[in-house]
Amino acid sequence: MPPHDPDLPFIRPVEPADLDAIVALERRCFDRDTQTRRSLRYLLTRANAINLAAECDGRLTGYLTLLLRRGAQAARVYSIAVDPAARGRGLAGQLLHAAEAHATRRDCNRMVCEVRASNQTSLALFTSHGYQRKRDLPAYYPGGEDGVRLEKRLT
Repeated sequence: MPPHDPDLPFIRPVEPADLDAIVALERRCFDRDTQTRRSLRYLLTRANAINLAAECDGRLTGYLTLLLRRGAQAARVYSIAVDPAARGRGLAGQLLHAAEAHATRRDCNRMVCEVRASNQTSLALFTSHGYQRKRDLPAYYPGGEDGVRLEKRLT
């Protein structure tokens, strides 16, 4: 296999050493509902989760956390973030595609996620990758903001 071109996006498993970069990424990407360092450490080291990183130009520019439940056939996209400076390069879609492949290998037959109803960018990302609106979630988020549950069947 040829060496990876550092100018192209690269999806890989998150490593414990990525924690600082992910905490900083959370702060750059979200102005509310950011996860705490403690929560992120748990997700990266102890949770029944798959954590994927996107690297561009040798630095972490995105990540996705996929939660799994033993015996469940659905995997849940818990968090996805792409550095604002790296958006528009298809990283979120690549992370999502890689997560779907991992979920399929874990015998999951569907993926689910919840998104703020006002987050048109995330809604567009998921629907463009085959996710369908399954349910409205009134007052799902802090402050009473509505959410939307999306789902995709995996083959």
